[in-house]
Amino acid sequence: MDSLTLDCPAKLNLNLSVLGKRIDGMHEIKTRFQLINLFDEMVIKKTTSKSISVKTNLGPSVDDNKNIVFTAIKLLSDHIGKKIYCEVEIIKHIPMGGGLGGGSSNAAAALIGTNFIFKLGLSAQELMQLGEKLGADVPFFIFGKNAFASGTGEILIEEKKYIDDKYLLLFPQIHSSTKELFSKWDDLNKSAQESILINEENSFLPIFLDQNQDIKSIFHELCKSNSFKLSGTGSTIFCAYNDVNEIEKTLKKIPSKWRHSFCEPLQCSPLLTYLK
Repeated sequence: MDSLTLDCPAKLNLNLSVLGKRIDGMHEIKTRFQLINLFDEMVIKKTTSKSISVKTNLGPSVDDNKNIVFTAIKLLSDHIGKKIYCEVEIIKHIPMGGGLGGGSSNAAAALIGTNFIFKLGLSAQELMQLGEKLGADVPFFIFGKNAFASGTGEILIEEKKYIDDKYLLLFPQIHSSTKELFSKWDDLNKSAQESILINEENSFLPIFLDQNQDIKSIFHELCKSNSFKLSGTGSTIFCAYNDVNEIEKTLKKIPSKWRHSFCEPLQCSPLLTYLK
């Protein structure tokens, strides 16, 4: 096999609590991950050129460690002690900086797909351990099943309950920086952190809304008729729904520049097809 096409799913954080900052600078969290049927498409091809190239539909080729997919393949190459040369093309549908894990899902797909196409023989557990070095959400996307996560996100317990909710996702068209929001969390005094932990399903929601006042007013208006949440560190907000007519009314309340998507839950990731 000289090429492989992979669907990289997005995720929602149905809840997210920051429990504290560790001595090593990482944060202890608790969250519930839900896979959804919003995908990036990735094609991995073997190449005779002695390089790793990564291209997306959003811009020029990226061939250095600023790109998480390049970094993932280089990490895998270093781990096995053998050069891996390939071309990667990604069609992005998952918004960047949206709290849906698009970059982490791409990194997981790169590890899984490269392991498969080059017949490297690494187990899912080995790939998850490599994934931890790339980002807190990467192990979950290799795990490939809905899960409760703790630690920094690497301790995963499968959520076996079937979920048949439908989701409306709203994209305010802004990039939310995970690093920046964690930094703002760290700047809060202990009393404020404890209050958020008690009162909020997502620890980052009040921080995100405070620095995006336009979104804050719209969010509170939307919550009058639906239970909206923030996914991850934002910027995507979402709600579960059953009544299509009610959701159509909701869409009339959002700014014209916002995008939206209707999504359904996945019970497992299509990436599991390529894991042993």
